[in-house]
This record gives sequence, structure tokens and C-alpha cells, in this order.
Amino acid sequence: MTMLETHAFTAAGKDRTYLQFVPASPENIILVFHGNGGTADGFAKKYVLEKYCSRSVVIYMEGIPGIGGGFDPKGLKNGWQRKKGDGEDRDLFAIDELVGILKKDFPKLKDRIYAMGHSNGGRFTYLLWSERPDAFKGFIINAHQGVDLLEAGLQPKSAMIITGKQDRVVNHVNQLKSAELIKQLIQFNHTQPVNDELTIYSNTKTKLHLNHFIHPGGHDVPKPALPFVANFIYS
Repeated sequence: MTMLETHAFTAAGKDRTYLQFVPASPENIILVFHGNGGTADGFAKKYVLEKYCSRSVVIYMEGIPGIGGGFDPKGLKNGWQRKKGDGEDRDLFAIDELVGILKKDFPKLKDRIYAMGHSNGGRFTYLLWSERPDAFKGFIINAHQGVDLLEAGLQPKSAMIITGKQDRVVNHVNQLKSAELIKQLIQFNHTQPVNDELTIYSNTKTKLHLNHFIHPGGHDVPKPALPFVANFIYS
């Protein structure tokens, strides 16, 4: 089993922690955000992202309680802000601090930072795209939607969207609509079916692309998608 280092810092007056994997010769950085009620350790043990992204610095960020919504209306579980202003932007400020730390620790990778989120963490990833686009090279979102943010206008970036046909937690239609809006955002002009689940929509001029993985399952992260996450960040 991979050994992960535990790190701590303070942002906006709140103590924050993350687990970190560092390979011998890292090529990029991935910040990973678990779902509502999850933990960094639980997500790391279940998905072992560094197994697939073995050339990446993998950061499993730990959410904290305090922001209500969805299935956690009182905000009693670990989670992330869903929109600007939630929790006085505690999570956005935490990422500002963390990205600063990572740029000092890995200066050669400062322009190769990705954000990956599942469920509530996926919604937060959309929010990072909206509020902190210059900090990230690309985004990976599983099982959430960003229709309102995309319709308001986002900076064109490459993204990978993972959508389960049987998702009963986050509206499947809005997840598909988010993908359509991203295709419009990057002004794709080329379509490449990879297999029955993955299609890549790209702009051959800008090299921006949307990798859309649609699987038959539900709200969970499908493990067959993880090798394609690696392909996305190393492409």
C-alpha cells in the first residue's frame, strides 16, 4: 500500500489537512476533493489514484463540516462550498493557501496543477474553475454539474467529465448539459470516440478538449475510468 504523508496548514482561520503522494520524478499535481461526508483517507484507500497517476503529485484534500445543503442540510459532515460566498469562501481561501504551498514545494509544476472532485467535491471543482481558473491546467469532475456556472461564462479549459447513467443523487440531465456547455465553451471541431464509454471532443487549433466518460453505473467513481483520468492529465 502506498504511504501517504499527512500535511496541515491554516487558512481563513481554519485548520486544514491533506494527504500527499510524491513520486520520484513528478510531472504534474492533482488536487482531489472527496464527496460530502467523505474523508481524504477514505477516498485515497478506495480509489488509490496514485496507482494510475504514478507520475503525479497526488493531494487528497480533507473537507470540513459547516456548509449545509443536499443530503446534509445542517452541514454536519465534511464537505465543500457549492457557490461563491458559502462559508465566507473558506474553501476557496484554503485552496489559495495550498496552491501557494505547492508552487513553493514544486516550482517546476506550478503550471501543471489539476483539480479532481467527486460529487460535492465535483461541484467544488466547478467552482474552482469559475473562481480560480488561472491556478489550474484542467479539471476532472465525477457525478456533479455546473450548469449555472458554465452559463455565466467560464475561462476555456480542458476537462474530463464522468457521468453515470443511473446516478440518483445528482441530476443526470444537468450533468449531460454541463458537458454540452463545455463543448461549446472550448468550441470543439473534432470528435473522437475511444470506446463505448469515452468520447473526446477537441478544438484542433487551441488543443483544448473535453473527455466525456459516460458509464452505466450510478453516483460512485467508476474504477474503469481511472486509467482514462491518467490519460487525460498526461496528454
